[in-house]
Amino acid sequence: MKHIVEAGTDAATLALFDPAAMPEDAAARIHADPADLMEELVQAGRAYRIDTHADGNYTLHAYVDAPLPEEIARYVHNPVTVEAFHVPSGRLYFAGAEYASPDMEASLSRYKMGEPFDVRPGVYRLTVYEIEFPDGIDEEMLRAAVPAGAYGLHQSMGCFVWLAFLLAIGLGVTLFGLLWPWRYYLIPVCLAGIAWPFVLARLKPYRETQERYRAIQREHPAYVARLEYRGQ
Repeated sequence: MKHIVEAGTDAATLALFDPAAMPEDAAARIHADPADLMEELVQAGRAYRIDTHADGNYTLHAYVDAPLPEEIARYVHNPVTVEAFHVPSGRLYFAGAEYASPDMEASLSRYKMGEPFDVRPGVYRLTVYEIEFPDGIDEEMLRAAVPAGAYGLHQSMGCFVWLAFLLAIGLGVTLFGLLWPWRYYLIPVCLAGIAWPFVLARLKPYRETQERYRAIQREHPAYVARLEYRGQ
């Protein structure tokens, strides 16, 4: 079975774990020394830590008792295996390590920095891979999946955002009188340019293309985990 989950981190560290595998005093220890607790869990096979080397959002594909598909397997590298990975409740969370706690539902309802998925309770052989896809693969797949006009519109958004930023500065200069003689011409131009990215984002072709692009990105994870059931 395949699961796709996403997590975010502000500490360049992600964690895969079952909160039920934490010790009874985990809530108190998290406040005292969370790094020490996470290290203990990792060493005991009760959590897996990923050092991302950068903050941000990351996607994980988890394959439970299933081989990696060829379209994924060809790009994986740096496998790390945990022979006995404990999942006592059967509910695994992929989240920023700084948000790890015994009550993950409460933590994620507040911070939205992770997602769970369900497996059979027990002990697993866990292998985690890094994955690196060819540069530009998302854009190439998007180009093939949508009309040329929609693709061009989608790819232009970054330019329009930068233009809106520059026009916002220009509007400020105009309003403060530095370009006062031309204010009647410049203010409408600046306002139109600032509004354009918001208008573009609401257009149906852009929204549909963005949804397709997001779906393509979800199929290209930063990390892959394989879990092989070993028993209770």
